[in-house]
Amino acid sequence: MSPTARENKTAAVRRAVSEAALSLAVECGWENVRVEDIAARAGMSTRSFSNYFRSKNEAIYAVDLDRSAAIQEYLRARPVDEPLWDAVVNATLGALTAGDTRDRDLVSKVRLAVAASPLGGEYLKVHAVREAALATGIAERLGVDADTDVYPRLMASTVVGAVRVAIEFWIGSGQDTPLSDSIRAALREVAAGLPEPPRRTGGSP
Repeated sequence: MSPTARENKTAAVRRAVSEAALSLAVECGWENVRVEDIAARAGMSTRSFSNYFRSKNEAIYAVDLDRSAAIQEYLRARPVDEPLWDAVVNATLGALTAGDTRDRDLVSKVRLAVAASPLGGEYLKVHAVREAALATGIAERLGVDADTDVYPRLMASTVVGAVRVAIEFWIGSGQDTPLSDSIRAALREVAAGLPEPPRRTGGSP
């Protein structure tokens, strides 16, 4: 099997196991899910599970982690003459929403299922990987060194933070618009420098 075929197979298995973990979190509550349960749902042995993940917490965030790592490649694929912010927004949306068929109800249930679980480390890892990949892609696009120029990392951190807020707002707001619209709107505000919105009548000074 060629390296590419092997990598594709590994990615497909990781994705299947992660989806199994997500579905079990919704059905049973994350605290009640065991590695053995995830492996069985994915059609593999517990030993095989350990070839892909070190823990159930790692498994549930696998899809998001892989998408985060792919942002750099999505940014490289954008047209060279595309403005930087447009390229970053389009690459971020492309990576984070690729192939995502989960609806709002399922996403909300997953968040509720894992909210009380000790997933902080894996959650932070996803954002760290996303930020690092995006910063590297931005630096490449600008032709600068991400280790000596602060702009790529500053921009990447801003984008990742805006995406997190957009997702949380989308889940909590009950809007009928697609998640991608919420992310795009948040990034558009950030790109514009977060101009102060018109003050509402009767608002506090």
